Amino acid sequence: MEARQTGRDEAERQHIAEQIAIGALRYFMLKFTRNSVIAFDFKDALSFEGETGPYIQYAVVRARNIFRKAGIAPEAAIRELAGLDVSNYLAGDENEDIWALWLRAGRRTLVLEQCIATSEPAYLAKHAFQLAQEFNNFYHKHHILTEEDAARKSFLLATAAVALRELMEALDWLGIESPEAM
Repeated sequence: MEARQTGRDEAERQHIAEQIAIGALRYFMLKFTRNSVIAFDFKDALSFEGETGPYIQYAVVRARNIFRKAGIAPEAAIRELAGLDVSNYLAGDENEDIWALWLRAGRRTLVLEQCIATSEPAYLAKHAFQLAQEFNNFYHKHHILTEEDAARKSFLLATAAVALRELMEALDWLGIESPEAM
């Protein structure tokens, strides 16, 4: 945090560092099923890459940054989707990643029901990680902020907003905070 957030005061950096550390620990413990033997590794748990809490938290921060730079609230981006014909933006192989992201985001209720029925929070942890992966793939493939087609840009913003909402909801269910910055 010291190197990445030089513009923030000490208290704010400390708060973000605590959110990341607690998220890393909670995610590490929740990603395993109840009958798993766990060998805790600080380096693995705190990594920003791979199946970790910080990886998911970073996806949330990345999504928030999109909306900060675009100057629009995620909720407004979703509302704008109502008036669009999105069929052109979902057709073809080049948009399969968008379909995958929407489908993954729509699975939260099913995953929660599965967690409750089996007393296994690991399913929600895995879902959150996979959703973060889908979002990161989407982020790298589609340049939302520089999209020239206004309707497509609105669609991409709405897609990012749905991913953000679902990531934050999943983290909240896991007891992990979503930091504003990392």
